[in-house]
Amino acid sequence: MSETGSGSWYLIQCKPRQETRALENLRNQSFTCYAPMHPVEKIRHGKRVTLDEPLFPGYLFINLCEFTESWHPIRSTRGVLRMVTFANKTLPVAVSIVEGIKLRLSTCDKGKSLFAHGDAVAVTEGPFRDLEAIFSSLEGEERAIILLNLMHRQHELRIPLKALRAIA
Repeated sequence: MSETGSGSWYLIQCKPRQETRALENLRNQSFTCYAPMHPVEKIRHGKRVTLDEPLFPGYLFINLCEFTESWHPIRSTRGVLRMVTFANKTLPVAVSIVEGIKLRLSTCDKGKSLFAHGDAVAVTEGPFRDLEAIFSSLEGEERAIILLNLMHRQHELRIPLKALRAIA
């Protein structure tokens, strides 16, 4: 239906946590869509993994020609909640914004690390539970080195990565 340069970009609001489903179903209908994703480190089942998460959760971009394409199938597509409108009118997103997002995501090579050196963390398990510490570094895939103040001295401890949480 649409080629990347032949229409304008519009914004679609997706149902909660269904960006991937909406993207897949829209592409199956030959729509050109873009859902910006960025890598994020998380702890899953006690292991550090890097996952791709939506840059704008709940939204994706679709390229449509206002005059030649039928927009009606979009509303009934699985995963799509609605087209984003202003005063009941769909307004295009500037091409420079979409291209800028693509450029920035292509130039950043790595996602934000789970913890950075010097971050405040809290221990959630074990004998040091509920104590605050300073994250020092990772030791392999499943362990971390933290600095913990006990009895007016700073001690270096190695604990499982799953036993830490960031302090905001």
